[in-house]
Amino acid sequence: MVFASTSSRLRATLSYLPEVVGLGRTAIGIAHMIAPAKANELLAGPDAALATTRAAARTFGVREIYIGGGLFAATRYAPVSVRMLLRAGVVVDVWDTGAFALTANLPRRTRIAGCAIAGGFAIAGVLAELQLHERH
Repeated sequence: MVFASTSSRLRATLSYLPEVVGLGRTAIGIAHMIAPAKANELLAGPDAALATTRAAARTFGVREIYIGGGLFAATRYAPVSVRMLLRAGVVVDVWDTGAFALTANLPRRTRIAGCAIAGGFAIAGVLAELQLHERH
C-alpha cells in the first residue's frame, strides 16, 4: 500500500516535469543575463569575470530564456509546441555535454560541472518528453 502511494505521488510530481524544466532553464538564462560572472563562476572559475566570458554567458542566457520560457509558456498556451521545445533543449544539452567532455585543456572542475549540468538537463528533457505520453 505504501509503495502504491509513493508511486502515485512520484507520478504526479513527474507530470509537472516539462514546467519544471522550462522554469529551470529560464532561471539559469536570467541569471546569466543579469549577473554573467556570478552565474558562470562554477564553470569558468576565475575567467568568469573576463569580458569575453561574460559576453558568451549572456548569449547562452538568451538561448536558455528562449527555450525555457517558451517551454513553460507552451505547457499552458501551446501544448502542441511542448514536445518540439523539449527536443530543442535536449539537442543543445547533448551538444553542451559533448563540448564539455571533449574540449581539450578544460579544468577538471569545469569539465565535471559542465557535463553534470548539461547532461542533467538532457536527461530531464527526455524524461519530461516521456511524461507527455502518460499525460495524453
